Order: sequence, then C-alpha cells, then structure tokens
Amino acid sequence: MAIGSKRLAITQRQGNGSYRVYFGLEVPEEFCRGSNVNLEDLEATRQLLLSDFYADWGDEYKDLIQHSTDFRAWSLYSLSEKDMGWPSVSGLTLVGDAAHLAPPNGDGVNLAMLDALELAAKIAEHGIENIDRAVQEYEAGMFPRGAETIIEGDAMAKIMFNEDAQPFIELMTSFGAGHGAE
Repeated sequence: MAIGSKRLAITQRQGNGSYRVYFGLEVPEEFCRGSNVNLEDLEATRQLLLSDFYADWGDEYKDLIQHSTDFRAWSLYSLSEKDMGWPSVSGLTLVGDAAHLAPPNGDGVNLAMLDALELAAKIAEHGIENIDRAVQEYEAGMFPRGAETIIEGDAMAKIMFNEDAQPFIELMTSFGAGHGAE
C-alpha cells in the first residue's frame, strides 16, 4: 500500500496467484465517462496514469501500471450519517453496504455479516409472523452502527486522499503496524 499526494496504490494478492491493484484518485465523478477516458484502451489508460497521476512515483509503482491488463472505475459513494434512521417499511430492510454505504474502512464484509446475523436473530426471536417487529428491532441496532461506519469511512477517505501521507502513517502506527521508507 502506498499513499500520498491525494493518490494511492493498493496491491492485493488473489487466490489464483494473480494480483489486483487499486489506484485511488480524486477526480470528478464523470471523469471515467464519455470521451474523457476510455478504460478499454489499455495503452491510453496506462499513459494517462503514468503521465498525469503517477509520474513522480517510484518505478515499482509505475511497473504496476505498465503491466496492468484491465482497468475499471470504482466510484466511492457514501450516505451521510444523518441518513441513518429512516422510518421502517413493512416487509423491507437493508443490510451491509446498502444499509450504511461509506468509503471502505476495512470492516465492510464483517458489518454485512453482523447485520445479517442480527436480523436473523431478531426473526428467530419474534418469528416470521412478527417480521415487522423483528426488522424494527434490527434497524434500531443497525442505525447507530451504520452512522459510526459512515463517520469512520469518511475519516479514512480524508486520511487516504490527504496531500500528506503522514496522517496515514500515524493511523497505521496506532494499529501497531510498522512502516518502510517514507
């Protein structure tokens, strides 16, 4: 993981031995739409990243771009913490990212599983004949957790897309992680 100057590169090894690389950029939402960028044109996308965004990064990061074989846009959206607490709707609820959409903070799938577990427990407690009560009780616990997730995700995005990498280094150090050369 490398972060700085409002850009990031995160490499993740996949189960089949390949690597997925995330290049994070702060650009307008429409940047990868229309005539601005054609992500299917691999060479043009590589050159755009290498010249406009990662030109001053080390060769190992430029090599990741040069050897990438597929590019996709993945916009980060977020609910506001104030969005949490909607009126319950009979026969309907949300779990996971749909319920508390936020920039990644490392807890996404864990929270989705917790939401599902808590909803299932409420349904088991109240029975399917009282599904609306089960949903309302689940949502009463999910809303504060969702608001906290949104706050944490927004804070992580501010750190990850900061001009200076130091806040991220401090965050990782607070978790007990070491760091290499800065």
